[in-house]
Amino acid sequence: MQFVLFATAMAWAAAANTIASRAALGIATRFQVGLIESLLDSLFLLFLAVVGFRALDSIATRGRYAAEALPLPARAGWPREWGVGAAIGWGLCLAAALPVLVTGNLHARLSWHAGSTEAVAIALATLLVATLAQEVIFRGYAFRRLIAAIGPSWAAVLGSVLFAALTVQANPPHNFPVALVDCTFFGLLLAMAWFRTHALWLGWGLHFAYRAVAAVALGLPIAGHGEYGSPTDMYATGPRWLSGGAFGLDAAVLTALVILAGMILLYRATRDYAWEYTHPPIVPAGYEVTVAPPAAHIAMEKSAAPPPLVQILPSTPQSRSAIGGAAEPSLPPATVAAHPSGEPSSVIH
Repeated sequence: MQFVLFATAMAWAAAANTIASRAALGIATRFQVGLIESLLDSLFLLFLAVVGFRALDSIATRGRYAAEALPLPARAGWPREWGVGAAIGWGLCLAAALPVLVTGNLHARLSWHAGSTEAVAIALATLLVATLAQEVIFRGYAFRRLIAAIGPSWAAVLGSVLFAALTVQANPPHNFPVALVDCTFFGLLLAMAWFRTHALWLGWGLHFAYRAVAAVALGLPIAGHGEYGSPTDMYATGPRWLSGGAFGLDAAVLTALVILAGMILLYRATRDYAWEYTHPPIVPAGYEVTVAPPAAHIAMEKSAAPPPLVQILPSTPQSRSAIGGAAEPSLPPATVAAHPSGEPSSVIH
């Protein structure tokens, strides 16, 4: 049943992608706003994915897990989680581009004009929404259903391979196997971000920063797409295994090594998050258990009988009455009657 829900969610995501693309194209053509077509496409896809997953979840579980449709909990410290992910993604992108730069195969030219500010803002907004939509689709509700169906390890592998296949098939590069491996490793990195926090804040920040640095700051293509309004006109030369060619850094051999190093960095940077968000709380439960004392202990308690109580009476006669207050008559000294045998027989007052 869980695998059926996963397959249904992914089928809905594919349908939502088609609907969103056609709706964005229609609106951009009708109102002559082609500059924001990609942004509209991402917004429509995110909206349709969340609504569809929530409806599917409500039908399957009667609304008990509706929060899984958009796993972005408003918990304390979520901006810092997003920022940590963004810092890791920014560093990984620069590390992947560094070999191309060092070998002299990265060429850039700054082309800033009047509309560059608007283009950069729209590009950043588009990537912000697009990466969130991808995280919701590949690491959201469907991913949770896949974990419940086949376990976390296999779910991470299968989900990452699916993410890589759909990313690469849109614009298949010449070095298809390398791009498939790079995107699979990147999917595993994002799945690891979810496992360490049980939320999308960290993975969303990482995904966005990695794409934004490559597409906007460096002006490089990402997954074969290069139109993101970057003011930097940058292109890479040299062998494809080094630069990735027209597909971008996701088709370079050294990118896989950078992402593997990023997994180690992510693991070390999220120790506190993993302890706080992934460990189940300790809740007392069960039945009260009273252990009986040993038999020897019970025998010792029984043998240790308490001493008898002793009543101590006054040793001198009372001189006054407790009622009348008058002096009580004193008793005459006792007279002992002797027995013919010489033993005292009685006491006579």
